[in-house]
Amino acid sequence: MAFYSNLNTQIRPYLAGTILACFIIFFLTSGIHDEASGWTDLLHKPDFPDFGQFKRLETLPSEQFPHDDSKRIIAIGDIHGMNDSLHLLLSEVSYDPQQDTLIHLGDIITKGPVKGSLAVLSYLSANKVKGVRGNNDQKVIEWRAWMDWILSLPGGEEWLIQKDKNWPKHRNFYDSMYLGHDDAVDDAANKHWGDRVPKGWAPLNKHYKVARAMSRDHYNYLLSLPLIIYAPAGHTYFVHAGLLPSDPHYRPTHPSQPLSHWPQMLQSEPDVEVLRGLQELAILKDVPQNNDPYIVTNIRGVKKSNKITKSSSKGTPWAEIWNDIMGRCKGLDAVQGRSVSPSQFANFHVEFEANKGGSRPLPCYPSTIVYAHAATRGLDIKRWSVGLDSGCTYGRRLSAIILDKNSFNASSSTFTPDSPTDESVPVHSHHIPYGDNGQARILSVRCR
Repeated sequence: MAFYSNLNTQIRPYLAGTILACFIIFFLTSGIHDEASGWTDLLHKPDFPDFGQFKRLETLPSEQFPHDDSKRIIAIGDIHGMNDSLHLLLSEVSYDPQQDTLIHLGDIITKGPVKGSLAVLSYLSANKVKGVRGNNDQKVIEWRAWMDWILSLPGGEEWLIQKDKNWPKHRNFYDSMYLGHDDAVDDAANKHWGDRVPKGWAPLNKHYKVARAMSRDHYNYLLSLPLIIYAPAGHTYFVHAGLLPSDPHYRPTHPSQPLSHWPQMLQSEPDVEVLRGLQELAILKDVPQNNDPYIVTNIRGVKKSNKITKSSSKGTPWAEIWNDIMGRCKGLDAVQGRSVSPSQFANFHVEFEANKGGSRPLPCYPSTIVYAHAATRGLDIKRWSVGLDSGCTYGRRLSAIILDKNSFNASSSTFTPDSPTDESVPVHSHHIPYGDNGQARILSVRCR
């Protein structure tokens, strides 16, 4: 059981220095909270350590953006341990680790074979590939942190070894914990140790098995993954499940919503890039749902009650809400369809709030979100969101978006998207609109 002695729960937070870094540091350290939920309550009970170990945000430096032909950003949807498919996709996009920035969108492990999960972890960790945490990655982190905690307790290693041997014999985990099915530990001790397993956690599922089998380097790599990667130079967020542009409990024009007004500035003449950056950071800070790790890694829709759901069949898909709000961002032309000069900027918020309406333009600039998680929706390409989970683990496809200089260097030329090719072909590729006035390429491979 040498594995157990090598566990390490240290997080080594990393925050890249980039544009607007001082604002980002402020937002990371001021007033951020998790919404109350059974999940967050469970992980933060006084009886349990912090099994979540979240790193919330990382920014992508502007120098990693493809300002010329030598660089690209390649973002990949849910891999789920499909190692062969991952390397097939990287081959098809001609991935160059010396020039390209590779970003995975979470759920890199489980569902597929444990062996495949370990192979994917080995490749990504050895090459220091950027990425975000998915809901399945998070469960593996929590199991590994739990194992480390148990091993820190007197008698924990002996109990864990014994239970590893006996859990497969019992259909009901809690029966085996509380009734005592081995001679080494009596019923009272079983109950004592059983109380140290969070309710609802199921040992020997794939999350547990990957957590137990992975190396210290694998674990440290998972701990290094943030919930969100923010790319200010491209006005883009990378996240596993999703984000919301506003709090659904209030109308989009409510003064508390980050896109209903311009951020406070010390100057009367607006700098558009600074405005955009501040509003994009405000989406992360001021929308409470975006501060809840469970929501960021699990959201699929919003119900009529304004509650978040992880169901694909209930509520309004969050990406539809995102695109509706971003489609209403009209920059400095948001009020009554007329332009606002720099001299009028200081009173812009007051004028806007005097004209509340259900679908009025908003004083903001749109941003794009690239995500995964929603395999039942497949490739879900909208104007301001790109969903890349195309169901590789279900025998469908593994997909990537390739962002090059044409994605971020807006031009005045008219762009007509390609039509996707036949899904049955081994590899297919097509172009989509991206960002302010750019384009990106979607490439996918049939999984095997």
